[in-house]
Amino acid sequence: MNNLVRSAAVASVAAAFGAGAALSAPIAGAQSSLPGSLAGPDDCGTQVVTPETLAGSGWFTPDDETAAEIAEVDGAPETVGAAALTLPTSPEQGSSLYKDADEAPLADLLRDGDGLAPLSFEYTSEGQAPALQIRLNNANLHDDEDRAGSDIGFATIVWSPPAADGWSTADPGDDDQFWVTRTLEGEDGEPIPSNTRMTLDEIIDLNPDAVVTEYGVQKTRDNTAENVAVDNFTLGCETTDFELEGGASGSLDDVLGSIEGILPS
Repeated sequence: MNNLVRSAAVASVAAAFGAGAALSAPIAGAQSSLPGSLAGPDDCGTQVVTPETLAGSGWFTPDDETAAEIAEVDGAPETVGAAALTLPTSPEQGSSLYKDADEAPLADLLRDGDGLAPLSFEYTSEGQAPALQIRLNNANLHDDEDRAGSDIGFATIVWSPPAADGWSTADPGDDDQFWVTRTLEGEDGEPIPSNTRMTLDEIIDLNPDAVVTEYGVQKTRDNTAENVAVDNFTLGCETTDFELEGGASGSLDDVLGSIEGILPS
């Protein structure tokens, strides 16, 4: 596979978290581009994020994990371009990148009459693929008071795409292989053990009060795959395109605004 990362442009994001603080609050100063909603319609379109604009656009890595990097990649399709978000092998910490969600309701991922909001990303990996993660507070936990974060109902929804064949698209949709990292309370009070496979719809139904603190991708410390990269991360109506340099993108208003002042008056 000729998708070797050629030159890393490190985007080491300054995170305001300690090792456990990521359980409770978004990064200080980060601005979610989807305030109060995961499904839009605010800020629809494609947002180009570069190493210089990464932190300011709300993306971050907790201090207890290794930051993913925007880097040049070889052999990527035109939809990806010359660069992508790369996740290095980090045996001690794992590697990740998350977007601040401003504690938007988890239920916003369900659109009335339209099913789930769009949720996908393009990826490549020589081995185990990176996982989608959605971090929650106010999850409906079952007798979990002894674990860190139980007082705020912390839990993480996880979904792992299959191993990549070159560049692939992770688009879970109604897949029944989502799971939660904590034991949930069932509809009749019964425990639903962590790692129980369900659809995202079922998880949302079990957590009516849950809010999303952040979402993104993670490569665990046990994942030793090489040349792992992600691009065009889409949630709702917003797509993040990871590039080394910025360019005109997004809505028509954004594009017109970017050329205002260039046109003759």
